[in-house]
Amino acid sequence: MLRVSLLSLFISAIFLVSCSESTSTQNVVEVERQVSEDPDQRIIVSLTPEQRMHVLEEMNQFLLSTQEIVEGLASNDAELIQSAVADSLGRGQAQGQGLMKGALPPEFRQMGSAMKVELKKIDTLSKAGAEDAEILDQLSSTLMYCSSCHGSYQIRLDETP
Repeated sequence: MLRVSLLSLFISAIFLVSCSESTSTQNVVEVERQVSEDPDQRIIVSLTPEQRMHVLEEMNQFLLSTQEIVEGLASNDAELIQSAVADSLGRGQAQGQGLMKGALPPEFRQMGSAMKVELKKIDTLSKAGAEDAEILDQLSSTLMYCSSCHGSYQIRLDETP
């Protein structure tokens, strides 16, 4: 909310300096209306195209792994479950560390780290021969981090040159 207010204040100041008094008032009101009416109130995370692609690929891998975990449970295939977890946890880790350094808000990173801890528990349960219901319960706990993150953040391209 503070980010929107500061942006609104900044845009208002630009219009007041660059426009005549009667025109600027109309423009400022229009810009404020557009900013305040944006239905997407999630926190904006601005990333370079390469960073954005890395994050989206990692999210897609988590989604694919979730599908494979469910498939593994449906077919009673513990190896598929374990392979799916390994794919999610290993994919792009080395590349992402340098590329993403300092790019993500601490809370975003904390959610991602916590989600990976929960994902590892699925692997542990599968290796221990846990019941499907217990693994599904753990998958549900893992997916709550995904839902929370997607509900809190939006990824946008950094517009600065």
